[in-house]
Amino acid sequence: MLKKLSFLLAACLIFATGCVDEEAGPVINFDGGLALGAFPRLQQLDFAEFDLADLTGSVYQHTVDFVDGNASADVSEYIISVSFDDNSPDNGDLSTDFAEFDRINVQNITDVDADSGNKSFTLTIPFSAVAAFVGAGAEGDVVSGDRFQFRTELVKTDGRIFNSVNSTPAVTNAFSGIWNWNVNATCPLADDAFVGEYAIEYGYVYDAFELFGALVQPFGPTIGRTMTLTTVSGSTTRRKFNYGDYLLPGYGFSTSDITLEFACDILTSSNIDSGAGCGGGSIQASQVGVSSFDLTDDATWTIDYMDFLPDGGCGPSQTDNGFSVIFTKL
Repeated sequence: MLKKLSFLLAACLIFATGCVDEEAGPVINFDGGLALGAFPRLQQLDFAEFDLADLTGSVYQHTVDFVDGNASADVSEYIISVSFDDNSPDNGDLSTDFAEFDRINVQNITDVDADSGNKSFTLTIPFSAVAAFVGAGAEGDVVSGDRFQFRTELVKTDGRIFNSVNSTPAVTNAFSGIWNWNVNATCPLADDAFVGEYAIEYGYVYDAFELFGALVQPFGPTIGRTMTLTTVSGSTTRRKFNYGDYLLPGYGFSTSDITLEFACDILTSSNIDSGAGCGGGSIQASQVGVSSFDLTDDATWTIDYMDFLPDGGCGPSQTDNGFSVIFTKL
């Protein structure tokens, strides 16, 4: 099994570095066939949150180009679906399942990205429109911690559909692909808040165990690292950083960047993604619940994670893989 893991990791490395021309198109075998796939590539994020102080004037907005290896000529439709995640039950649970919110005919788009030659599209979603769509348009329906979850798909002219399920980590991690995103109802932060150098350490961590003969913990027995948090374009409340090597001491995978969302009093983290697995996606650590923080004090906070969730098809032998990370500003 260790040989299988090593082979998959090597294949992933070759795939990520030698099989894709970022400007020409996604030479990526999404579905087991030989034909090219397609994905929306983020060019610019203008507005990434709904401001609780001005919900009626808030919009989400980003610009993408459609990468298919043929100047977007093989992409037919860009489909956007949305669900409402009501995290404030005190005012009633208005949560919804995903439903199609919009469908864009890509062939009718006339704007072209100057660098790539692909069709370029600016998606603008007003709060008032999406709130009404999910049935949360009344005053007081959307409060701190509530979020809108967006999922997208591309339909090719031959009828094949591509999304986050049949895509690969290389699309989002290496090539700025954007399939899914969340928009929180939140409180804007100053650019100098929750940025800069932070020391990180475990609050608690599961005991090291063998994964195919090599001992693993998230970052080894002790972390001993300093992280640099920076702002994210288009958002006042998102910060990004990178944990660095992951699943130590046995492996040491390079992780993708992490995005933290500081939404008034609720802190959420994107997954720690190894980019490697055993044929079932990639090994990741997912946040457990949500974390709390002090909007007026960026000195420290703690995030709880569950490792091997998902497990990338590697099936670790133990089930309790929880750990927490404490951030302390330097």
